[in-house]
Amino acid sequence: MRYIFAFIMAVLLVFAPGVLALAEEGEDLQPDSAAEPSPEPTAKEQTLLYIDNRSLYEHMDRTYSQGYRPTVKGGAATVVLPLLCRGELRDNSLRARAVFDPGGPFAAKNYEQTVELKEHKVNGGKQKTAGYCAIFTLELEKDRLNGSYPVTINVSGTDIHGAEIQQDFTLFVSITDGKDPNATPAPEPAPTPEPEPPVVLGPKVLIESCTAISLEEDGEPGTVNAGDRVRVTVTLVNTSGSQGLENMAVTAASPGEGFSLLSPSESVYVGDLAAGGRTQVVYDYQVSPETAAGQYAIPISYDFAYNKGETGSGSGSARVNISQPLEMEFSLGRMPGEAVVSDVIEVNIQAINLSHAKAYNVRAAIEGDGLLPSGTAFIGDLEGGAMGEKPLEITITGLTESETPYGPTGGTVTYLYEDRDGAEFTQTESFTLDVKSPFSENKPADEKEDPGQFWIVLGAVGAAVLGLLGALIWKGARRRKA
Repeated sequence: MRYIFAFIMAVLLVFAPGVLALAEEGEDLQPDSAAEPSPEPTAKEQTLLYIDNRSLYEHMDRTYSQGYRPTVKGGAATVVLPLLCRGELRDNSLRARAVFDPGGPFAAKNYEQTVELKEHKVNGGKQKTAGYCAIFTLELEKDRLNGSYPVTINVSGTDIHGAEIQQDFTLFVSITDGKDPNATPAPEPAPTPEPEPPVVLGPKVLIESCTAISLEEDGEPGTVNAGDRVRVTVTLVNTSGSQGLENMAVTAASPGEGFSLLSPSESVYVGDLAAGGRTQVVYDYQVSPETAAGQYAIPISYDFAYNKGETGSGSGSARVNISQPLEMEFSLGRMPGEAVVSDVIEVNIQAINLSHAKAYNVRAAIEGDGLLPSGTAFIGDLEGGAMGEKPLEITITGLTESETPYGPTGGTVTYLYEDRDGAEFTQTESFTLDVKSPFSENKPADEKEDPGQFWIVLGAVGAAVLGLLGALIWKGARRRKA
C-alpha cells in the first residue's frame, strides 16, 4: 500500500504544471452555459469558437464571467464579443453580423463586419491575448422604450480544413434612458392655429316696427278681422353709423294659407339707404274669413350692397294680429199673445253662431211687468256654425205698473255671450203680452150649465182673487217704495 500511494504522488507531480496551464488559457462556456464539448477523437481536430469570458477588453466594464452587459451612451449601444478559436481559421478571419427584432430600440441598418485574428490588450493593458474581437455600435431610436432587448451576433468562417463554421451568440442590451412603456402617453400639443384675418363687420339691417290696418270701411281702427283686406307697413333701419347701403331689395312671403297677397309683387326695390337711415315697405293682403284668430308672422328678407361691391343680407318677421269677430242670431219661440193671471207659460230660447269663432257662456234673461221667469236660460258654449236652445218657464202675475192688474204689458229678452278673451256682448229683443183676468167675459149664451162647472168656476174665482190680492200688494209695495 505504501508503494501505491508513492506512485500516485509521483504522477501528480509530473502532470500538475500542464493542468494549471490549461486553466489559464481562458477556455469557457458557451452563451447558453453549456460546457465546452471535449474534442472528438478524430483525425482532424474540430474548429470551435468560444467567448473569452475571463479577460476584460476595451469598451467593457466587466468580463463575461462577471456578468458583462453592453454599454448604452450617446444614443448608441456598444456590443463587444471577444472570441477565441480552438483550431485555425482560413485567412485568420471570420464574418460577424448583428441581428435583432424589428420594432425595438435599434435603428434598422446593416451591421456586418470582418473580424481578423489580432493580439488585444486586456485587463487594462496589463496582458495581451490573441483572438477575434467583434465590436458593434448599434444606433438607437429617439423614441425608444426602456427594457431588455436581445441582439444575436452571427459569426461564420472556414477552417483550414475547408469546413464551414457558423455559430450564434446572443447578448441582451438594457435600455434605461428611454420612455417608460407603462407610462400614460402625454397628449400631443394642440396645433397652434394660424391667425385669422381681421373680421370686417358689415352694416346690419333690422325690422324696427310693423303696423297693420284694415282697409274695410266699417273696420275699427287698430283691429284686423278675418275676412278684411289689411295693409301691412314694415319699417327697416340701417343700424350702421358709417356705411350706407346700395341696391337694396326687400321680399315678403305669405304668413299662411289664410293670407293672399294683393300687392303687385312680393319684392320691393328700395335702392339706397343712408347710414342710420330708415325706409318703409308696404304690402296688402286679403285675409280669409276662415282664418283663426291669433298672431301671424310675415317673413321678411332683404339683400343689399355696400363698401364698393361687398354684399350683405338679412331676414326678420313682421307680426300681424287677426281677430275672428263673433256673429250671433237669437229667436224667442212659443211666446203666446195673451195669458191669464197665474198661468205658467214656457218659451224656447234659440241661438245660432253664424261666425267661425267660438262663443262662450251663451244665455238669455227675460224681464217685464207681470212676468216672473224661473231664472236665466243658459245655453253654454257654441262652436262656429253651431245652434243651441234652452226652454224657460214664466209665471204670469198681475201688472204693477198700471191702474189695473190686467191689460197689455211689454217684455224684453236680453241675449248675452262672450268671446275667447272674455269680452261680453249683448243683444235685446222686445215683445208684448196681454194679461187677462181668470174670469171669462165671452161666455156663450146657449152654453148649458154643468153641475161640475160650479167647482171649476169656484176654483177660478179663488185663483182670480188670489191673483188680484197679489197684484194689489205688489202695486202698494211699489207705491210705498216710490
